[in-house]
Amino acid sequence: MLDMGFLPDIRRILGKLPRRRQTLLFSATMPTEIASLAREMMHDPLTIRVERKSSPAAGGSATPSIRCRAS
Repeated sequence: MLDMGFLPDIRRILGKLPRRRQTLLFSATMPTEIASLAREMMHDPLTIRVERKSSPAAGGSATPSIRCRAS
């Protein structure tokens, strides 16, 4: 929604919310521009990425990998 022109509306809504709040942002992709907008709107954001490790050439299964880092 941030990249589809909803940013002014989202800023107006955020302006009416309490400063102390919990904000969650979920995205299948996180382009650099959107990540910087999200950091601007959040306090001490934490990024959690779920990725698949490379799977074996034959017969194996891919194991999800979860990484957490402060933004």
